[in-house]
Amino acid sequence: MDALVTGVCAAGGLVLGEAMEVVVERVGARRPLTRPWEACGECDRPLGAAAGAPVVGSLVVRRCPHCDTPRAHGRRALVLGAVSALVLGLLGGRFGADAVVAAYAPLGLSLVALSAVDLERYLLPNRILYPTVAVTGPLLVIASAVDHRWGSLGRAALSALVAFVAFLGVHLAVPRGMGFGDVRLAGLVGGAAGWLGFGHAFVAFLVAFGLGAVIGLVVMAVTRGGRKTRVPFGPFLAAGALVALVWGNPIANALFHRGS
Repeated sequence: MDALVTGVCAAGGLVLGEAMEVVVERVGARRPLTRPWEACGECDRPLGAAAGAPVVGSLVVRRCPHCDTPRAHGRRALVLGAVSALVLGLLGGRFGADAVVAAYAPLGLSLVALSAVDLERYLLPNRILYPTVAVTGPLLVIASAVDHRWGSLGRAALSALVAFVAFLGVHLAVPRGMGFGDVRLAGLVGGAAGWLGFGHAFVAFLVAFGLGAVIGLVVMAVTRGGRKTRVPFGPFLAAGALVALVWGNPIANALFHRGS
């Protein structure tokens, strides 16, 4: 059963992740999410039915059939699909038939989309964040009800609140160093990881700040931009969340139960 769940999650991640290119591009550019879904960024005319075919559409349709403009971010759709397949496959393998996988699967897709937008535009759009909270929150409640894990729901709420307040304090102290989108995302990550335990929430932010510090130093060294170099923090929060959800148990045990 677990292998079946993993395969279904990975396959769904591949198809849905590639389809998320439309959301990433239009929401990032503050354009409406209206039909046609696959449209030319230059003339805004539809690219044709083949452009929407899962996986092969990005490979077959490389230019607009009307104005011959190269398809914007054509290969990014494939990257989004591959990354989403990996993320959802890992979540499926970790949780199997557990009801909570229904909450973490859409969360994983949203984290991939948010990371893509943040990397390109230094932006974590509310049009992705708020629907993610609206979907993930109730599904975590359902997962708690299925197995009577109400303590998990309480830990999730407290972890989300603490993370939001802590990041809000950083934002107020250094507004140019951390945007309010990071504050909102921190609350989401804290709640999702905290559902599994306070140790998982700690691991999520430890990994996020650790990766952010290391990669930030590398980027500053390569670009020679010094402290003024802008490095989006959203992808690190997303990576921290994934690590905590998938490998949080052994990491938290290593950190907090060495003497036991």
